[in-house]
Amino acid sequence: MKKILIATTNKDKFMIINSLLRKAGLTEDDYQILSLDDIHYDRPDNKEVGNITQRARKKAETVKNYFDNETNETYDYFVGIDDGIVLKGKMIENVKEYLKKILYEHYLSDGEQFAFPRAYCIMGRNCDEIFEETIEIPYVYVPRNNVCLKDFSYPLNQVSAPIGYDKPLAEMTTTESNEYYWKYSESKIKELVKNIK
Repeated sequence: MKKILIATTNKDKFMIINSLLRKAGLTEDDYQILSLDDIHYDRPDNKEVGNITQRARKKAETVKNYFDNETNETYDYFVGIDDGIVLKGKMIENVKEYLKKILYEHYLSDGEQFAFPRAYCIMGRNCDEIFEETIEIPYVYVPRNNVCLKDFSYPLNQVSAPIGYDKPLAEMTTTESNEYYWKYSESKIKELVKNIK
């Protein structure tokens, strides 16, 4: 069985990535997919610099180097993921800078479209295999009262409605939201998965 480590402690992000990789053909019989939270990885986060592709690669490299140099545990692939946001036609590399503006300060209008680009970097154990892809998923803004910021979650899910839906991601079932992610991710995720089979 091959082991894949997703370089995130964000439970929401891990559930999405795990679902996409499973739908793309990485079966539970052949692939164990773990998050940093699953393995109790407690290294400090490095300050994020660069664009989302560079940051995704850095996350994959950081955990790969840790397991190469400091532990006896072995993983076959390391997956780094990083997100940005496209607001008003402009790519914003650091979503956190805009969280409060979006959630509490009416930065977006009701029904205004925006997108979340997510960069993926899959790095093989021997580092001779590096595969990168960016997938952009569109949404519309739906204002909500009483939104809250929680650690290790996606607060924007409370105000992000998939195109064609009348409720935000936070109010959708896991199946509904996973189907939406898959709709926009299928072809690129399948290409990434071809490289690790």
